[in-house]
Order: sequence, then structure tokens, then C-alpha cells
Amino acid sequence: MIPTDETPLAGILPNSLRAALGGPPYFSIATSDGVLAPTSIGEGGHGAQYRLGDTGLVARVGIRADPQHRVAVQSLTLVNEGELPSPPIHDISTISLRLEGGPHVRPELHWINGGLTDNFYPPMAYRENAASFGVPSSQGSGWGHATASGPDGRSSNLDLPILQMQWVEADGSCGLWAALEWSAEWTLGIRMLDRTAWRFHGGPQVNGIVLEPGEALVMPDTHVGFFEGGVDAGCNSARRYIYDCICPDYDGERPLPPISFDHWFGVGELIDERFLMKQVDACAELGLDFWVLDASWFPGAKRSFSEGVGNWERVDHDKFPNGLEPLADYVREKGMKFGLWFDVERAHRNSDWVREHPSWFFDVGGDYLHLDLTQEQVQDAVIDLLDGWIRRLDVRWSRWDYNIGPKPYWDSVDPTGKVRFAYMRGLYRVLDTLLERHPQWLIEACASGGRRIDFGTLKRAHTIWFSDHSDDPHVCRLMQTGAARYLPGHLTNSSVEVHLREGEGRFDDAAVIARMAGAFSIDGDVATWSVERLREVRKLVDVYREYRRLLVADFHALTPYPRSIADWDVVQFTDPATTESVVLAYRVAGNEELIVYPTALDGDLTYDVRSPLDGAASRATGRALMLDGMKLTLPTDGATIRRLVPRSAG
Repeated sequence: MIPTDETPLAGILPNSLRAALGGPPYFSIATSDGVLAPTSIGEGGHGAQYRLGDTGLVARVGIRADPQHRVAVQSLTLVNEGELPSPPIHDISTISLRLEGGPHVRPELHWINGGLTDNFYPPMAYRENAASFGVPSSQGSGWGHATASGPDGRSSNLDLPILQMQWVEADGSCGLWAALEWSAEWTLGIRMLDRTAWRFHGGPQVNGIVLEPGEALVMPDTHVGFFEGGVDAGCNSARRYIYDCICPDYDGERPLPPISFDHWFGVGELIDERFLMKQVDACAELGLDFWVLDASWFPGAKRSFSEGVGNWERVDHDKFPNGLEPLADYVREKGMKFGLWFDVERAHRNSDWVREHPSWFFDVGGDYLHLDLTQEQVQDAVIDLLDGWIRRLDVRWSRWDYNIGPKPYWDSVDPTGKVRFAYMRGLYRVLDTLLERHPQWLIEACASGGRRIDFGTLKRAHTIWFSDHSDDPHVCRLMQTGAARYLPGHLTNSSVEVHLREGEGRFDDAAVIARMAGAFSIDGDVATWSVERLREVRKLVDVYREYRRLLVADFHALTPYPRSIADWDVVQFTDPATTESVVLAYRVAGNEELIVYPTALDGDLTYDVRSPLDGAASRATGRALMLDGMKLTLPTDGATIRRLVPRSAG
């Protein structure tokens, strides 16, 4: 074990983990012959340095500690200081922690799935998962579990790249979580080393990377948070850190869950200027803040929007005879901010960009090519393109979509995985440059929904279109409450989807509240709603606006994660400084009554318990609410809201 006063982690480790954690280095590099033995060669200008076997490779490691959030960030750079190419590297664990605890310790893993597009309930998307491990003699070394990015190269196509480990002992629990600042393939997991020791490890996936003499490769940073307590404590540790330290400001302020409209879902390509002006009028009545023109504003998108991607410098004048300026101006006249959709990392083979700049793309055949952001000239072209549209139309929101799996394109030029590192440097440079130039420009990250959610993306996004399923309110709601285990509420954008000429038939209050546990959006043909329905939804929007600041605070699940339609879903968001809370409750079927027990309240304070939907109000002490509970009654497919506002000591 490592002496507690000789590690950068000493001040942030829980006591149990301090006793269990082995010494540095906290990384590992392996070739086909096994893990390369690290030998310390002292400190350098980059931090600690280690020679890796006799390969000529040197690892430069830095650890930055954040005592307030109990988080350590490890950076790692590999340099070939030898005279020959390095042996092929097949495993890079940017975090590798040996934990020794004996047979009385039970490690547990907790994670959520990635942003799948599911049309069934309960969905797989953002589903809560757990794996518990004992150390019975029948289990040999190597027993464990791994989470991963999935098959197509996008970072959250299978699991979200945040893995939490509980270190459970007889007298309590503490733990850690790890997250990768990396928007491509990765793994994170735990493996038994012997009957008393485990290895928590993870990093970017590679496949035989070779470093030439003098070549350096910068790894993505790995963030590791430590906490005391159970699963709830670990989730909120990650949520707080993501909100406080990872997510960028918007227009100089900390972001709140946005309130927006996007035309796409329910309408698609069937738009023109006249139709959209009507949507602007309806959205102004709803009191929305952002109005976003999605795909198909460019030529070539009549049958499918995808056929026009790459025609980024032209407007479809059949739909917009006077360009986009009249629509953007009208949005602003109605008191909203204008947004515009892009999917710049891919292009159709017949598009302007491919025809004029074929060398800018990875090409594996087929209709679609992948932009090559390893090239600085391509990065500059994307920066100039977006910068031009932002200035021309005063764009305040862009859905940055990514409707392509990059793995076959990257593998076509470099199957070892090295190209991913150059690509991510290029992508991050583009986004960082644009955000610096335009702090009033909000980025909504999207990748066929939520298939690229990671710390690299979250550093450069103010919200996320987190699933392409926006139809079933129960699915939308459970994705938001599931993702809330780790993602602050401003990141999980889901919408009320109004089909073309559909009107208001499907949209009772519960269907709207089902999108109010994260960022709130409305899509489609809202101009078909009656004046009365617009006013009713406006009231719900106003209720949401009052409590949305709590959605970026602490999260508590008051019921287990639903596994069937009979299970209620009740969640609480709480400001830990004031204990003000909002409780959102949802029922599909099952019992119509349920007693829930709010948590994290001040037992000595009196709370106004308000139902903003019907105006009902009562008072109770925090102690009574936590011990005696709060009775809820809901119809089938119902939803409700309770505000818990501290009033006084009592």
C-alpha cells in the first residue's frame, strides 16, 4: 500500500480506499507480450516519468487534484525516446488502480447505458445497471466486468463512459467513479487479480499502435472522483463535478436547462418558410426561449435530409425563396433566439463539399463520406463555415449532429487507432475556437441522439439531444430520469413531438410533464394546437421555468429504477444549500396510490408542500416528510409535481 502522505490522492481518498490503494503508477501499457514494466526515472517538466521496459517508450504522467470535489485528473503522454519503432501497443489503461481489501470486501459496479433509440418500455437507453462481486474460491483471477463504447466508434453507443465502483465493507461503503475525456472507443471495468486484490482500469481502445522514434502520443485525460457513502452519494459526486467543472458557461453564466423548439420530429423535411412562420407564432405563445431550424434547410434534402448534407453554403430557395434571414429575423421579433442544425462531420457523395474538396474526406465507398478533421485546413474550413452562419443569422443555438459511425472510416486509414487521437484534437479545436468566438452560441450535442456523450463532448456542449426517440412520453421520461443518475438536467433534452397536422389529441398534461425532468423542448407542428391548448401548455412551461434550476442540483431516486409498467418512477431534485426540492412522480400502471419518502431535507425546517398543477398546498416538517412520507395518487399514465420549499425553523 502507498503511504498516505506521498500521493497527490492522499487528501481526497476515503479512509477505506486509502488503505486499499496500491502505489503509483496509476496507468498501464501492454503489448502482445504483456504489460510493460514501468521504472521510475524521476520528475520532469511534465510530472512523473517512467521508462516502459526496454522498448524506448517513456510515460509522462501528471495528476491534478481538486480537493473541493474530491477528484483527481490524470494526464498521460507516451513518447518514444528510442532509436527504433516501438512494439505494437494493444492496451492503454489511462487509469489503473490496484485495490486490495481481502475476502470481507465486496466491490460493486454501477453504470447506465448509452443513448440508444428505443421504442419500448422500459427502454434500454440510460438504464441503470449494477454488478456485484464476491470473492468465492470457485472464481479464478480475471473475474470481473467491463463497460464499453459499443461497435461503431461513437463514445456512448452502448454504455455511458462513467463507471462507478462501490467499495463495500462490513462497516460501510465508499467508492470512486471514473470518466474519460474521450469521444471515441473506450473500455472501463474491474478485474480480480487474486482473492484479495482487484484492478480498476480503463482507457481508449487501441489495436497495435506503433510510435516512431521521437513520436509522442497524448492520451485523453481520465477523471476519477472519490466519495463516502452509497450509490446515491457517488452519483451526486459525479453530477456536481460535471456541472461545476466540465460543462461550459453559456453567455457568461452557468447553464440552466433550456426551453426550446426544434421543427424536426413530427415534421421532417416537409417545411417551407410559410409553414415555419406559423410555428414561430405558436412558440411565442408558449413562451419558449430558443427556436431551432433543423435539417433540410439546404438544397438536395427533398426525399431525405441526408442527401443534402455537405451543401452547407447554400439554402434551399424552393423552401426559403428569400434565404434564411426573414425567418431568423421573425424569430427574434417574437422574442426568441434563432438556431440552426448542422451535421458537418459527414457529407453525401454528390454534395458541394465532396465535389469541391474530395481530399477533405475519408471515403470507404457508398453514399456518405466522413470529414477528415485531422487536417488543419479542414478544421479551418469548418470554423469559417460555422462562424459565417453564426454572424450572418445571429445564430444562438446549433444542434451539432453526428449521424455516422466513424469506425470503418478511421480503420480504412489506420486500423491501429492512432488516427482517432489526431481526429479528436481537430474536433475539439474546432469547437473550442467557435465557443471562444461566440460565447452566446449554445451547442446542443447530438449523434443520432445520445451516441456521443463523454467528458470531451460535455466540455463543449450546453445541452444534448440525448435520444432520437421522442414519441412515447413514458420512454422519454424514463430516459431523462435514468440519465439523471449522472447527467445534470440541462444536458438531457427531450421533446413533446407533435406530428404534422396532428393537433393536440395525444397531449394531456402528463405527456408534457414527461419531458420536464431534464431540458424541455417541443417539436413539430404546434401551430395546429388550439389557443386553449397553447395557454394550458404555457402554464406548464411557466411551472417548469420556476423549478428548472433544481434540475442541475442533487438527484435522488425515491423509487427503484422501473423494470415494468407496474413500477412508479418518483425522483427528487434538491438544492443541497437550501434543501429546496422538486419531486416528479410518474405512473404507467400498477397501484394508483404510493407513499414516497423525500430525502436530504432539513428535519428542523417546515416546508410548504405545493402542487403547482392544481394549487393544492400543505405544510410539514422535513422530519415528518422523511419519516412519515408523502402520499401520491395518480391515474393510469399520470404524472404530478410537488414543490418542497423550506419556510422556517420549527
